[in-house]
Amino acid sequence: MTPGNGMRATLQRRMLLLGMVPRQPRRVSAPELVERLQARGLDTTLRTIERDLESLSAFLPLGRDERDRPYGWYWLADAPLQDMPALDPETALTLQILDAHAARLLPPSARERLAPQVARAREVLDATGQSSGLSLWPERVRILPNGPPLDPPPIPEGVFATVQQGLLERRCLDITYRSRSKERVRDHRIHPLALVFREPVTYLLATIEPHQDVLHLAAHRIEAAALTEVTARDPDAGFDLDQLIQEGAFDYPEGETIRIELRVSPALAYHLHEARLSDDQTIEPEGNGERSRVTATVRDTAHLKWWLLGLGAGVEVLGPTNLREAIAEELKTARDHYGGADS
Repeated sequence: MTPGNGMRATLQRRMLLLGMVPRQPRRVSAPELVERLQARGLDTTLRTIERDLESLSAFLPLGRDERDRPYGWYWLADAPLQDMPALDPETALTLQILDAHAARLLPPSARERLAPQVARAREVLDATGQSSGLSLWPERVRILPNGPPLDPPPIPEGVFATVQQGLLERRCLDITYRSRSKERVRDHRIHPLALVFREPVTYLLATIEPHQDVLHLAAHRIEAAALTEVTARDPDAGFDLDQLIQEGAFDYPEGETIRIELRVSPALAYHLHEARLSDDQTIEPEGNGERSRVTATVRDTAHLKWWLLGLGAGVEVLGPTNLREAIAEELKTARDHYGGADS
């Protein structure tokens, strides 16, 4: 091997090595690093890796835990992020958006792991200058709710992180839960199964010992939570989150496919021209053009009914008959609540 090739091989090995060393408090031993490098197709020895680590720790913020052998190596907790390769502005923007909008979807350990990358992402975007489109992007893009902005109910401190950890590590939780219907507070041992974010409420799907029924527990009603060492199990019949949602576990049941027929206002017709109900949707003007008839194939769901009711006088359901009657009954009840025509 020529000197140039030897230097290139050493540089490649050390770059891979540094990428495999975790940040404090995690650590990795030299034998583990040898196994990982060999799995990547790199022919190396334990002595070579030990020399690499000693050499690199002389000028990089690497630490060594000498309490047990083999020693554990780690990046110091406050070590600046090493960009290899450098973090480009587009990736930095992605991390920034992830941190702003999806942080609660990640378990605490993942958020902690990403913290240095997110901080570095801010530095990279700041360095692009105030006139940069990438730098301005987080300030010029917003996601608005389809309805009044509702504040999420507060979750007791420490509860949500414990719930996430139990789900991540597949461990049972001992919780204190306040029921909605009877306002009773009881202690339970639960097997966490999934988290569902239905704004503004966060739900934990779980089974409660010794039962097998999958319940959805509002996270803000969990007054206390503690991890156990007991392994969490799925129900004997199995667990399929998507199937539960389709069956209406969160009041969005997917019913039969129906051919809906509506008479709509000009404003709603214009909106449906842009945002279609289905691929086979048709819109035809009626009479003098003040109203339009819309037909489309959709799923008969609770969400569909809420959408129709929310449109008020802007829509009249013509068919199918059972849907028209259900909407008419809801509107009659609402009218009665407001005192009828005499109020």
